[in-house]
Amino acid sequence: MAKGFLQHECSDYTETSSPMAKHQTIRVLLCMALHYHWPLRQLDISNAFLHGNLDEEVYIHQPPGFISSSSPHHVYKLKKALYGLKQAPRAWYSTFSRFFLSQGFINSHCDYSLFIHKTTSDITVLLVYVDDILLTGSNSSHITHLIHQMHSAFAMKELGPFLIF
Repeated sequence: MAKGFLQHECSDYTETSSPMAKHQTIRVLLCMALHYHWPLRQLDISNAFLHGNLDEEVYIHQPPGFISSSSPHHVYKLKKALYGLKQAPRAWYSTFSRFFLSQGFINSHCDYSLFIHKTTSDITVLLVYVDDILLTGSNSSHITHLIHQMHSAFAMKELGPFLIF
């Protein structure tokens, strides 16, 4: 884990958060799935922050127990985010959103955690809460295909179908 409290302020140092789903958006998504009898899938991205690519240069000291005996004063330049790094949530969300935008989704302006893919006959709706995902829509084969694509891009677990009673 990076020691985030030792970072130096730079232009994006304060941009640390990843958008999280609003409670109202979660309720609307669940109501839509229930009303239209859409399948509802729940997914969890494993080690989400480690998927985030850093857009800026970040250096860390060698961690205790892993200090090189030949170069004890060298530092590491990070290419990917680490847990504890101030930029990690933003880097993860950026990587995540780029993936879904490349899949034809659009990002909602009302709730940045909501992604929508719409065709003339189908709709797929995805909601992200840090590393947890709710996925639903009118075409179950598109949802299954999307989950396969997600597996190739991210380490993730399917938590099974979401049951609404």
